[in-house]
Amino acid sequence: MDDVLRNPARAGGETWEQAAFETIFLEHYARVVAVLQRLLGDRAEAEEAAMDVFSKLYEQPLNSERNHNFGGWLYRAATRLGLDRLRAARRRRQYEEAAGLDLAASSRSASPLDSVLRSETCRQVREALSRLKPARAELLLLRSSGLWECPISVLLEGGALDFTGVGYQHRPLFGLADGRQ
Repeated sequence: MDDVLRNPARAGGETWEQAAFETIFLEHYARVVAVLQRLLGDRAEAEEAAMDVFSKLYEQPLNSERNHNFGGWLYRAATRLGLDRLRAARRRRQYEEAAGLDLAASSRSASPLDSVLRSETCRQVREALSRLKPARAELLLLRSSGLWECPISVLLEGGALDFTGVGYQHRPLFGLADGRQ
């Protein structure tokens, strides 16, 4: 058993011997779960996180000539993973609360004046877009949605960026270079 712990990897240090990994798993699993349970406060989540920690250990190629401190590595990896999960849960909670506030704000019943102003603005935007060429209208809609990577000045000038050289060149995209249709 001691020999298995001293030489956990096959020749070349690339993959684990099953007996070596099983020995390390059985020796350290309970402590890793206990650390994660104290940190996360939930036994099921702690067990899932412990499996992630042992999976990371299994993916690590180990040098058989080196003396490894598996307990220390597992404790450190478990602590970091637990803290990462707590941070992720806090961020998720903040996003969900913000989304809930946005939903509550958007679901408030609008006054009749707000409804009329919104419908009038939509009508004016549709009218302005209908006067443009379809391709240009689509580009403006993409840009306003945040889905277009091209700078707005290039769009308004009626061109696109050409990344064929070291730098980039401006070339017309719609008819004339001055933006006229």
